[in-house]
Amino acid sequence: MAGELTTVLDKAGVSYELLPHAHTERAADEAEALGVAPAEVGKTLVLTTPAGYVRAVLPASERLDFRKVGELLGVGKKRIHLSPEDDLARDYPEFDLGAVPPLGGGSRDRVLIDTRLAERESIVVEAGSHDESVRLPTADLVRLAEAEVADICQD
Repeated sequence: MAGELTTVLDKAGVSYELLPHAHTERAADEAEALGVAPAEVGKTLVLTTPAGYVRAVLPASERLDFRKVGELLGVGKKRIHLSPEDDLARDYPEFDLGAVPPLGGGSRDRVLIDTRLAERESIVVEAGSHDESVRLPTADLVRLAEAEVADICQD
């Protein structure tokens, strides 16, 4: 599963560290399993919007602010929601359910990265499975994902 993300990183010549860990379902648990602060771990939420999927990457310790995302996308917050598991299973077959990384896979989604993560030198993200993560330079992730950096967390 990590192959998909690491292939993208290898092709781009990005240096990263593969971090195997105990199976986790939540980003906060992933941070604990890796012995890193939740603020270092970027959880990726796949959102369904009128313009298609958007991947929002925010610190494991934070909650997404749908109003802020709506303002960024130019739509009302009621038109944005977490993508249902059935849709994710269908549209991201290369990744474990609930472990879609910020980039990679068949679809080229718009990516939003919270400013709190963007300020960090490196971040840890799911590698596409529940038992492997990748630590990589934040600047490389932003560049590769062509991500927009914005404040998308609840205050």
